[in-house]
Amino acid sequence: MSESAQDGRGQVLEPCLDYGCSHWKTSSQRAADLYDSGAKLWRKEDLVDIEQQLAQSCTAEKFTVRRIDNSIVHIKNPMFGVEKPIWKPHIKFQEYWRLVRSEPDVPPEAYHCTYLINWANQTIRNYEGPIENVQFLFQTSQQLWEASATCAAFTSQFRELLSRVGNTKKVTKIVCFGLGDMNFKPPDWWRIENDSKPEKEREPETSVVEGAFIHHAIALTMADIITRSCSRTRYMGVRLLTQDPNYSDETKDMLRKIGFEVVGEYGAGGFAELDDESVVFSAFAAAPIKQIIADLARPVAIICAENTEVFNKFKKPYADPESPRTRQMWKEYQSYNFPVRPESAKLDGSLHQLEIYTRIGG
Repeated sequence: MSESAQDGRGQVLEPCLDYGCSHWKTSSQRAADLYDSGAKLWRKEDLVDIEQQLAQSCTAEKFTVRRIDNSIVHIKNPMFGVEKPIWKPHIKFQEYWRLVRSEPDVPPEAYHCTYLINWANQTIRNYEGPIENVQFLFQTSQQLWEASATCAAFTSQFRELLSRVGNTKKVTKIVCFGLGDMNFKPPDWWRIENDSKPEKEREPETSVVEGAFIHHAIALTMADIITRSCSRTRYMGVRLLTQDPNYSDETKDMLRKIGFEVVGEYGAGGFAELDDESVVFSAFAAAPIKQIIADLARPVAIICAENTEVFNKFKKPYADPESPRTRQMWKEYQSYNFPVRPESAKLDGSLHQLEIYTRIGG
């Protein structure tokens, strides 16, 4: 569209083109202005609210989402009134770079939403069912972890880091994100590729969950270290919470039996548990964990993947990228490498990619 300007006598002048103008340019500039003014991308009350809304996904006609300018958008619920839905909702986050740099694949009305609703089809999971003897398999991996030199080194290092500047008195809970479903079965393409290998090179199907086993074993070790080290939790224990919207019902049942509190079934509520007396363990979660932390809390310690890059080769942001606020947050923390030992090479979980951050000054 173009607009024709007029002079004072009403005569038409040259047209004023809106070439180069777009809803996205206006929206991204507005988002950047709000961000620079200090507007938070996420608030605990919003994350609790959307978690509660999704829990009623069979009876709610629509969902309500708050945008960063505090306006409200309503999203229609495709599963409203369905008795046996094959689609399960979960939260999809739009972090800083998707607000200001990488145009999101959503309607313009949702450009300023930092969280939206996605739907995962459950038919394959329901058809294939859980892994057999998963608790035994987990216990085997847990024993492998606890007997490893890496576990011994981590235990020593983590205990020492917590003991500095009085941090041992301040931890009340561990909040975990994206540790992985322990009943995940490999897709068909993986099976076909695996079957095409020489017999000696084939991997058991359970190899795809070995990383999840190790991540949960590490979380239990952290809880044990804190319980033994922290005066506040020595007699009452430390809360061990975990959020992963990909958890199957069987995994959630098993986790509760071994000491975890499963929170945020739809991928949002667990973030409301973040506070300055928590320790965060995020193992490659498909969510902007670091950016959400930067808005909500300053945990005593954060264990997460170190990744200073923001965009992948397709020029799209990574799932958990850094941002101006996380860069500022890290100035309040000291970082240490996760102490992976060469003799522990058989451990899965990509532990060499993890970094330990501890808050400076208690």
